[in-house]
This record gives sequence, structure tokens and C-alpha cells, in this order.
Amino acid sequence: MLGRILLITFQQAMRSVVLTLFPIGFISLVTWATAGSATGNTSDPIRAALWLWLAAHLVPFHLSLAATSTSGALTYLPLAAAIFPFLAIRSGFKRSASFLGNIRAARSFVILWYVLFATAAAGLSQSSSIKPVLYLAPVYAGLLALIATAEMTLPFFINSKFIFQLFGILLGVALVIDALSMATHFKVMHDLAIVIQPGWVGGILFLAIQLLYLPNIALATLSYLFGIGFSIGAATQISPVNFHLTALPAIPVLSALPTGKHPLIIISVVFLLVLIFLHQRKSFSNTLTLLANTKNLLSQVLPMALLLAGIAFLAGGELITKDMNPVGISWWSLPGIFLGAEILTALFALYLPALVKSLGRKRQNI
Repeated sequence: MLGRILLITFQQAMRSVVLTLFPIGFISLVTWATAGSATGNTSDPIRAALWLWLAAHLVPFHLSLAATSTSGALTYLPLAAAIFPFLAIRSGFKRSASFLGNIRAARSFVILWYVLFATAAAGLSQSSSIKPVLYLAPVYAGLLALIATAEMTLPFFINSKFIFQLFGILLGVALVIDALSMATHFKVMHDLAIVIQPGWVGGILFLAIQLLYLPNIALATLSYLFGIGFSIGAATQISPVNFHLTALPAIPVLSALPTGKHPLIIISVVFLLVLIFLHQRKSFSNTLTLLANTKNLLSQVLPMALLLAGIAFLAGGELITKDMNPVGISWWSLPGIFLGAEILTALFALYLPALVKSLGRKRQNI
């Protein structure tokens, strides 16, 4: 029985790997064939494919740049890239569970095989200039596999469905604002695109990378709208009340950046408070006690705040050189804003009405 479990889960875990690694390998091979490499070694596209595959799992990299004789890191990675391994792992897990009829065993061993492959990929793809962080590869791959194999029928997902929908609305609004800003700064975007000159293959890949970074950009936009802001390199700060940018990287999507201070943007917090109020009105029940409503609220808010902290941590980092560190938002910004809005709204939507009712009862008893 154990042998069958190991065999099926191994097959499905490797299937999940191939579903993402094969297309990446093909892209890497085409890029290597058209652009060439410094060494002309045929192992280069294989190693590059493993790097891209690990980057899709948000595994950070240590870099030693020979051209500048400096060291750096790549921890600012595209969040949207994780969608592809997520879907592949979930597909392999479902197939394993269907074949075995044992969800727990399917989850455990699919994750185990997947983590082992990610660790091997990180070890085998090490080079003198680019090194995936070996001890973090199993951590990131394991967490992604754990999330991908989680049951959506868990109480947290059911109870938090509405708040996830509200968060999706906020991301959608942020992306619309980004698109409008890029449209109004079209000349800047055109000038930045000309600087790169990546060629037709490189241009397609560069466009794809920018699209994969859209969630990072949307989160940075939300942080900006709510007054916290974000960074694009050392000693930089872009927020409605503080604008300090020393240089602009040649990335066309950054044409959406503001060009100065806009303090009135902070009024966007009102929109967040309205959405949080709608969430709390949906969560509260007049038939429950104040303590029960509080427990119900905490059961949704605290896990969501931790999830936002994790997403915000992954949405920022270092972009190749020390000068481009930090890039993106800070890990505490979005969860801090979220918790602050939840507390403020709960005071007016739950605790203040409860206090008024309590005082009203005391007056009647006098």
C-alpha cells in the first residue's frame, strides 16, 4: 500500500513539475538560441530554466555581478508567476487524491516529492554568479505546495470569502489606476521602452515579466493610495506626502509613477473604511452576543492580516543591486492599514452601538 502511495504521488509531483518546467525550458532554449550566451555552453539554458522555475516559486537568489564586481540579490520577484506552479501542484494533488482515495496521504507525499525536487533544482543550478538560496528553496516550494493542496472548504476560506472578494476589488481598482496613469504618461513609457531595446524575443519576454509583476505593482499602488507609499531603491520614498526618487529604472511599467506629492490622495482611505464596514456588517449578527461577534471578527481578521503580511513581504525586496534595495512595499504596511481600519470601523459599527444599548438599559432600570 505504501509503495503504491509513493509511486502515484511521485508521478503526480513530477507531472506538476513538468507542467511548468517544460514550457520554461522551451522559452529558455529559444532565448539562448537567438541571443546566445557568454560561454556557449549548452548547460546554460538548462540552468536558466531551473532558475526561472525556482523564481516562479519566489525563491530568492544571491548574485555576484562580474561586470561590476559587486554582490547583490534578487528577492523582488513577480507574485503572479506563482500562479502557474500553484495550478500545476493543485492538479497533481487532485489526481493523486482521486487515484488513492486518501487526501491526507496524497497531500503529504506530493508536497514531500515536490520539496525534494525544488531542493535538488536549487542545488544543481548553483553557479559562480547566480545562486538560489539553497535553504530557502524547500521552504518556499513547501509553502506554495501546502497552499495549493489546502481544502477550500476549511472554515477560514468559507468565512473569509467576502473579505477576499473585497480585497480583489481593491486590487482591481489599483490596476485601473495604474493603467490610467500609464496612459497619461505614455511618452515616458515610450522613452523607457526605447532604452531597453531587447529585440523581438527579448521584448516578448520583457513584456511577460512586466505582466507578471502587476500584482506587486497593484499592492504598491494600494499602499500609496492609503498614505504609506513604497520605495524604488535605497533612500527613496514615494508616498502622497513624501516624494524622493533619485533615479528611474528603465522599466516601462514604472511610467505610472507619480511625479510629485499628492496629499489629497490619502482620502482614498475612506473607500477602504467603507469596504471594511460592509465586511463587518455582513459578519456581525444581532442574534449573537458582543463576545461572540468579537470572536467571529477576530477569526477572520487576524488570519487575513497574517496573510497580507506574508504577501506584502513577498511583494518587496532587492532588485539585483544594493542600490535597488528596498523595492516595493514594506511587509507591515498593508496589514497595518487593514488592522487599523478594522479596529476603527469596529468601534463605530459594533462597540459604540453596544455601549449605547447598555447605557439605555441602565437608564430604564433606574
